[in-house]
Amino acid sequence: MANQAWKPPDGEGLWGDFLDYLGAALQCNRLHPTTYEYLTHPRRVVRVALPVRMDDGQIRTFHGVRAVHNIALGPSIGGVRYDPALSVGDAVGLAAWGTLKAAVLGLPFGGAAGGVVVDPSQVSRAELERISRRYMAELVTLVGPEMDVLAPDLGTSDQVMAWYMDTYSQARGFIEPAVVVGKPERLGGTRGRDDAVAVGLVHVTARFASRFGLSLSGATVAVQGYGQVGRAVARVLAQRGAKVVAVSMDVGGLYDPEGLDLRALEAYFQKEGTFDGFPAEPIDNEALLTLPVDYLVLAAYQHVITEANAGEVRAKVVVEGANVPVTAEADRILDERGIKVVPHTLAAAGGLVVGYFEWVQDLNNYFWDESRVKSQLKSAMERALDVVWAKAEADGVDLRSAAHGLAIARIDEATRMRGVYP
Repeated sequence: MANQAWKPPDGEGLWGDFLDYLGAALQCNRLHPTTYEYLTHPRRVVRVALPVRMDDGQIRTFHGVRAVHNIALGPSIGGVRYDPALSVGDAVGLAAWGTLKAAVLGLPFGGAAGGVVVDPSQVSRAELERISRRYMAELVTLVGPEMDVLAPDLGTSDQVMAWYMDTYSQARGFIEPAVVVGKPERLGGTRGRDDAVAVGLVHVTARFASRFGLSLSGATVAVQGYGQVGRAVARVLAQRGAKVVAVSMDVGGLYDPEGLDLRALEAYFQKEGTFDGFPAEPIDNEALLTLPVDYLVLAAYQHVITEANAGEVRAKVVVEGANVPVTAEADRILDERGIKVVPHTLAAAGGLVVGYFEWVQDLNNYFWDESRVKSQLKSAMERALDVVWAKAEADGVDLRSAAHGLAIARIDEATRMRGVYP
């Protein structure tokens, strides 16, 4: 294990977080040297220039990236972001975390990720389509249902996936819906995809609670991040009887110790685009993180809880609904304080699971009804929590260490069996 880990050209970003956590996991897991090399060096990183004709006739060049981290367990799969702050380090980090998520859930995938450096709100719909089609055109020979499957992420949507699928199909000369997941149902998308991340998170959280003989009913919850995932998490938790007392996002938040009226709040926010004027106590992100609640759900950004504020967290359980919202240093502090953390490699994997279901249906050209998708999602998430929990108890470690150890063991076994070619 003498070789150093791969270093991205523009800062480590989420790749650095992955290496930090991998280093901690290796302290309690034996690993074949080849597996270590594969995990610390992405399989492929492609950077592309995307010249696009804008609505005014001018040519503007955008920059994109697609990273494949590991394919020991199967073809890679992962999201595409349209984000002006996207870096190569973040793309490779997201791909690496995808590798671990797939392994934890027992899915036949490796991790991939990528995107375009662009703010989708600053281009027209026609320009967005041209950017999307050019991005896929640059990747046609590198992606496919048995190579690398694309999925929506920050700034992309089912419509973008539809453009990708059509561009790929036109270039290949045949229709291939399985090259992407998260596309419209009419084009081969799966039923039950909406709110999959949130629903999966709630299944894991409920299963976690039941392990302590508890119920979500009556539990107090604060949700940091009131985007698509956060809104759905709050709504589904409330349906399970939890009392959501606070929500927040970058423009502020709301707090009501008696529980927020989520139906009224969602309607108000959709209409006004702000929390201002809603009948509840204003609260900011930092204050929300320190509320004395049963569950704190982090559903927005990375690095929300750091070494600087981990000592102020008063939740009994932190549930990660976003990628790396708790830094490695903060994780150690929370553990020392007895605060349980349900890691994102488990809690935030619902979208990946339903993406797998969509991929399977597309390959077989046979589609499930929504009840089957939901039932299979519940089973997959609960089964994963049970396996991770059993490993945590057997090894005497926390859930994150158990999840990472389980993933690494599965990847290591596959790597040993496959060997090195040539």
